[in-house]
Amino acid sequence: MIDPRFFTNAGPFKLGDLADRLGGNLADGAPRDFIVTDLAMLDQAQPSEIALFADHRYRKAFTQTRAGVVVTSRELIKAPAADAPHFIHVALPRQAFAEVAWLFYPKTEEALGIEDERGAAKIGEGCRIADSARIAKGAEIGARTVIGAGAVIGPGVVIGEDCIIGPNTTIGYAILGSRVHIYSGAVVGAQGFGFVPGLKGLRRVPQLGRVLIGDDVEFGANSTIDRGALGDSTIGDGTVIDNQIQIGHNCNIGRHCILCGQTGIAGSVTIEDGAVIGGASRIADHVVIGTGAKLAGGSGVTRDILPGEIVAGYPAIPVRDWHRQAIGLDKMFSRQKKDPA
Repeated sequence: MIDPRFFTNAGPFKLGDLADRLGGNLADGAPRDFIVTDLAMLDQAQPSEIALFADHRYRKAFTQTRAGVVVTSRELIKAPAADAPHFIHVALPRQAFAEVAWLFYPKTEEALGIEDERGAAKIGEGCRIADSARIAKGAEIGARTVIGAGAVIGPGVVIGEDCIIGPNTTIGYAILGSRVHIYSGAVVGAQGFGFVPGLKGLRRVPQLGRVLIGDDVEFGANSTIDRGALGDSTIGDGTVIDNQIQIGHNCNIGRHCILCGQTGIAGSVTIEDGAVIGGASRIADHVVIGTGAKLAGGSGVTRDILPGEIVAGYPAIPVRDWHRQAIGLDKMFSRQKKDPA
């Protein structure tokens, strides 16, 4: 469900009107007057909501979805089941679903920090908030939390008790647990990097999710985490994140993980409990890093990493194999230097 604290729904819409706006075709028997109340991910959608199916990787979620309407292509859905959702068939499902999102949520960004509205926020006892900080209306700040100079706390944001929010930090579309320490210059809840190509160029996809941060999390200086596109980006209890780290939209980071500096994580990555990510690592989208796995510094991950696996290199491989490769290359180059002919 898209959180009404952060986003205003312009619906509902009739199914026939949506299909007309998208230039799509309704499947046989789909009622034009069916009421669509919202949009959601396939695995979270309710019977009155519309979802997207545009990739074979999500076929399992599609077969189990409760969505009332699915935007898809005829190539993906050739023989629907009797109890399948209503379909809007389009040539380019991702582009069409982006337009659906803009219909339901025509305004998804607010200029944060223009005015201080802390009088319309809920602020707990014993908080210390710098005069130059900006607290938007509807925000909730837990007891004894400290907010530094120049920090911006957006509308509806919830911050737990005993937190420290560093100077010049920006937090929007987020719910934080207790004892969270966010260091200077961090950005929580920025728009994810979501675009689809269209006839007139690139079209931004609305980012309608949140950032959920558990208890006892540390989030480093100048690090960023994008909010989810539809679902949430999450950081589990006790995880520590170093400086200058990028975490893309819809990432799910487990409990008690360690992420070292300058790591870049693409969208929809899952990092399970207790994983350790070495500095300057790069992780491709939709990858799963298993429980307790370890990435050596500078690793480039393009595949799932098994629980407990230790990897290194680019592309990342088991660390012993990487050592063998490094030794083999060193010997080869050494021979070439001795015998250039």
